[in-house]
Amino acid sequence: MATSKKNVSKKTDEKVIPKKVAAKKAVAKKSVNKAKSEIQIDDKKKIVKPAPSKKETTPVKRAKKVVLSDDDIDIVEFDKLNNDHIPFEKLKRSRGSVAEAISACPQGKQPKVIRDNPKMAPPINTANYIIQLHVTLSTQNVQITWLDGKTENWLCSPNPKLTPKLNDVVGFKCGAKHTNFKKDGMAWFTAFKSKGMAYGFHNSQRVGLGIVSHGCVRVSCEHAKIINQNSWSGKTKIKIVK
Repeated sequence: MATSKKNVSKKTDEKVIPKKVAAKKAVAKKSVNKAKSEIQIDDKKKIVKPAPSKKETTPVKRAKKVVLSDDDIDIVEFDKLNNDHIPFEKLKRSRGSVAEAISACPQGKQPKVIRDNPKMAPPINTANYIIQLHVTLSTQNVQITWLDGKTENWLCSPNPKLTPKLNDVVGFKCGAKHTNFKKDGMAWFTAFKSKGMAYGFHNSQRVGLGIVSHGCVRVSCEHAKIINQNSWSGKTKIKIVK
């Protein structure tokens, strides 16, 4: 019997010791797992960054530079900045005095804004009218081609940087008292159709070699009137090249 007790006690001891060791191992394993989970959490915290603010992700939108047409610019101020260093050029006129030309094309600032009857209109003589207005920016030349084949070349003052290079037709036409929204006289305005009332041929500002406009094609008072009254809205072609 003694032998069996010893055997039992030995068996008991053998069973008890592994349990304790297992318990210790379990605790150790639990602590290791806990440590690992903490490490994983810490790693996640390091890896997962907060979403960047809108200021960082959204690129700064720069305001687009608005290029105003002659219809909106203060042309008197524009000429002071861009054309004052150029002497006035005396233009030869085939008929009428300088005083008559000035009265026919009111110069400079006017008492009020006048939108002088913008309209699509035929020429005064449909049997012989201007079929094309060809502007060369580099030479400041506008070539007029008539229906009968005759051509004329006149001095003009566009702006190589701002005058749109295009193929277009004549659009709205206005009278001698027409102004822009800054009250600058723009007599006998003849628009590029695709540009609405923003750009066109006109007088009432300085014209000469070296003088630049803000985008329109400036011509003498006499020539502005000829273009206006002898072009055909929707038919007379406009070509502007370098």
